[in-house]
Amino acid sequence: MRNTAAGVSSGAGETVRLDYLDGWRGLAIAFVLCAHFLPATKRFDSGRFGVDVFFVLSGLLMSNILFRRRVPLRTFYKRRISRILPVFVLFVVVVFAANWFATGTFRTIEFVATLTFLRTYIPATPGIWATRLPIPHLWSLNVEEHCYVFLGLVTLPRMLRLREHLPLMAAGLLSCAIGIAYVEWPRFAPHSGLLGSEVAASHLLFSAGYYLIRDKFSRVTRPWMPIVAFVASLLCHTTLLPWWTGILISPILLAFSVNHLADTAPTVRRALALAPLRQLGIWSFSIYIWQQPFYLFKRALPPGAAFAGALLTGAVSFQLFENPIRSWLNRNW
Repeated sequence: MRNTAAGVSSGAGETVRLDYLDGWRGLAIAFVLCAHFLPATKRFDSGRFGVDVFFVLSGLLMSNILFRRRVPLRTFYKRRISRILPVFVLFVVVVFAANWFATGTFRTIEFVATLTFLRTYIPATPGIWATRLPIPHLWSLNVEEHCYVFLGLVTLPRMLRLREHLPLMAAGLLSCAIGIAYVEWPRFAPHSGLLGSEVAASHLLFSAGYYLIRDKFSRVTRPWMPIVAFVASLLCHTTLLPWWTGILISPILLAFSVNHLADTAPTVRRALALAPLRQLGIWSFSIYIWQQPFYLFKRALPPGAAFAGALLTGAVSFQLFENPIRSWLNRNW
């Protein structure tokens, strides 16, 4: 059985591999790559939308693992470590080492803050967008890791058993409220701003919570609804709609869309499961990690070379490092 396809539990408690979820992940990285390597447009925040598409899938999958399958926390965190840390640590070490050799400078506090997923919160470092290192994209990994801790904590109180959707969706709503507050009263916002987990986690939290109650709405969900919700969420990331829709409305729409993909027409799921899109999704984490240097230096490269380099490096990283290391850790740890 492939270990690269996204899976959710069936009614019998078994894990069912769903290729179209890999395609969803491929769609997410495609939006990010479009933002970084195609001519930029100020009317559509393609990069942020792509990250939010990642977040809602992550919320669905983590909710399935922790609250449906009830995987022990020890196993959950081991699998998260084997999935995230090897490529992440390699990238951070390579970037800081390359900068040290090139400039002779090494900021220890920035290195430690980056490795500990606190890069958006340590005030002793330059703002994550102000650093000259190709690490601004790691803000999204900070959000993911902080959410893994929060989701783990939600599993602990016995009084929340079978009611976990309540704190998850409440936290998602609070996250939206904080995001709006940061925009309306920016002087009270920390330097992490809208990249902080207290704001950016809303998509993941809503999706995780909605996953636990989605069956109540599946019977009234029509095949066209998840597609319309996806398109409407995309519009929330454009200048066609008010700015607050991206913070308040988009998490709800995207959470609905990804959680009801099974209710869409078979042609939609087959399109997401197409081999090129699935393969892009399988490579997506390595591509996301390694594409940032190519994005930073794309003007110094021939046209198209940065995009090709990002794809090639991500694919090689997955095949030669990410997947072998993860498989070895899962077998032996």
